[in-house]
Amino acid sequence: MKKITLTFLMLLTSAANAQEILIFGGNNNKDFLGCLSCNEMAGNSVWNEMSQYGWNNGFGKWNPFGPYKNPFSSYSACNEYTSNGPVLVDRNGKFYGRLTMNEYTSGSICGFSGNERICSALKVMCADQ
Repeated sequence: MKKITLTFLMLLTSAANAQEILIFGGNNNKDFLGCLSCNEMAGNSVWNEMSQYGWNNGFGKWNPFGPYKNPFSSYSACNEYTSNGPVLVDRNGKFYGRLTMNEYTSGSICGFSGNERICSALKVMCADQ
């Protein structure tokens, strides 16, 4: 699991030219869900398991019963059918894609113009709940 998440992080970081990649979700993508490319010790990093933004923190933003990791939520990165998955942007608002397993959603990391390796990592991360 750790190797896959680090691979996921490195792929996105290099794709963004070392920009901070931030995740926003929910209604109109107003809910901050963490920093994808930040160091795992950063308080807002999705790799910091002690942070409320940590992917593996069962009590944080990414808890498996909440709206962003639950496979049945319309705002979840782990929902194969949603078109409302979280967005990936930098601090300037540049859009890097939608963090969703739905390959038919515009901008999806699993879609036609997405990244197969990143998509595979997300699928493994969502299955490991």
